[in-house]
Amino acid sequence: MLFSFLISGRDTHLKFLADNRIFTTDFVFEELQLHQEVISQRTKLLPDKFQQFVLTVFERVTVVPNLLTSTQSYYQAFMLCRDIDPKDTDYVALSIQLDIPLLTRDKPLADGLRTKSFKNIITLEELFRQLDEPDSTNQPNEHYPSPRTSPSTD
Repeated sequence: MLFSFLISGRDTHLKFLADNRIFTTDFVFEELQLHQEVISQRTKLLPDKFQQFVLTVFERVTVVPNLLTSTQSYYQAFMLCRDIDPKDTDYVALSIQLDIPLLTRDKPLADGLRTKSFKNIITLEELFRQLDEPDSTNQPNEHYPSPRTSPSTD
């Protein structure tokens, strides 16, 4: 999710981050470093605007060190993710540890976790659809947990 926000450079994404408390693991820095060239090439912003946008995004996201995730939460996440996408284990572990919904753009991850009875997950598409519903009170339901506090994956 953060990668798509960085690439798009949209002010609506900054508003979303200002209106919701988003958590991510420190693993996000490894992923950013690994994909920094692609992000820089695909961004819609000029370099100086991009730099300011990235700084603003990370002012609004809480990065939680992995050392705060218990072995039990990490093991549970590993068992859930090992045959779906092991690189998302840290994010799922943080969701379990903090008991907050996992927000992701990764539909195969969401579907795979749901088939394993992990329900505390919402895709960005589902979230925006829920927020756009005219009768929506923006209250969580059994399919779409509240995004107010959420670790994010990409």
